[in-house]
Amino acid sequence: MKMRLSCFGFIKDLDDIAAAGYDCAELHVKEIMGFDDAGFRGALARLRSCGIPAEVFDNPIPLDCRVSDPSFDLGYYRDFLEKAADRCATMGARYFIFGNGKARSLPTEGDIAGATAKFDKFFAMLLDICAARNITVLIEPLGKKLSNIVNSLPEAVAFIHKFGKPNLKTFVDYRYMVELGRPLSEIAEYEPWIKHVHLDNPLSEFPRRVVPRLDDGFDYNPFLQKLKDISYKGIISVEASVFEDFSREIQECVGFFKAHGVEPYRAPKE
Repeated sequence: MKMRLSCFGFIKDLDDIAAAGYDCAELHVKEIMGFDDAGFRGALARLRSCGIPAEVFDNPIPLDCRVSDPSFDLGYYRDFLEKAADRCATMGARYFIFGNGKARSLPTEGDIAGATAKFDKFFAMLLDICAARNITVLIEPLGKKLSNIVNSLPEAVAFIHKFGKPNLKTFVDYRYMVELGRPLSEIAEYEPWIKHVHLDNPLSEFPRRVVPRLDDGFDYNPFLQKLKDISYKGIISVEASVFEDFSREIQECVGFFKAHGVEPYRAPKE
């Protein structure tokens, strides 16, 4: 079965990702916002020349901030998100991944209601800014060590209904389904809201994330079979952060998918 395969990376990695045979690359808002105007034009040119698109961008605000903190300036981040969404839309963004575990976590004491109201105001702002650029925000179910809200697909769908915006959906990071013991049946149950997938070796200790391999001791087949069962039409993105040889390992990972009956739509770049 053909599915769109993607790989996490940075601008410098685009040619390697294309050469390995992936259909697209997944980039980081932090890197895109770190460029000055000339650097951004160079990044855009490199993306356009590599032969594959980048449709998914991760973490629209910095990972080390917390929306509910008094120091979090909604006005500043409105301007930040406007620029980030403009740049990423120019690069072809269709989705913003909202993992941002610390940023979205809420206090457990003090003015919880006020903190929740501030987060809700921020998130509604994010959705409106993205909607104006035809970008959908994907709220990520995370492990409980990373976030104290939205830890499962049912909670993600409840979060989606709370905001009631058409450009808010969710996705599956299989690592956290494994960590929390969530049943694979939820993938079929919540299929209409699932627009993306992250996959790495869920046995590797976070934040060390490595590519899935045929010989790494984990059985990926039930998960991948469940995606086949629902005729999954989104992207499966390899989310790894530790490599000995980036180009070789991501190329071998395409072989991993093929061994499980999942092939990208495109042939490796000659």
